[in-house]
Amino acid sequence: MHELSIAHSILSIAERSFPPGTEGFISAVNIRVGELSSIETEALLFAFSAIKGGTVLERAELQIDMIKGEAVCSDCGTVFHMNAFGIPCPACGSYLASIQQGKELKVLSLTVEESDTVARN
Repeated sequence: MHELSIAHSILSIAERSFPPGTEGFISAVNIRVGELSSIETEALLFAFSAIKGGTVLERAELQIDMIKGEAVCSDCGTVFHMNAFGIPCPACGSYLASIQQGKELKVLSLTVEESDTVARN
């Protein structure tokens, strides 16, 4: 399950981006995942939930923006939706295609909220 290592990488990015002593907390991590990236989003959400306790992401939700796979046929130039590898061009049937998008995995942003703790006397 490589989704666990991806969740650890997201945690590492968050820890580097959120300096110690910062007021507030991370409430969301926004990522972009390509349809052709071979990432199971449900498994990634589960792994993220499993590792976030006791970390800077303890209160964070993982928000996933899915990017559709898109390819250009090398034979006829048709641009088409590719939801899996090995899909032929719908115009000419060729299997020679250049993937234009859909393999991405990128952390886009962290949402930081002000701390909701009240100082006690």
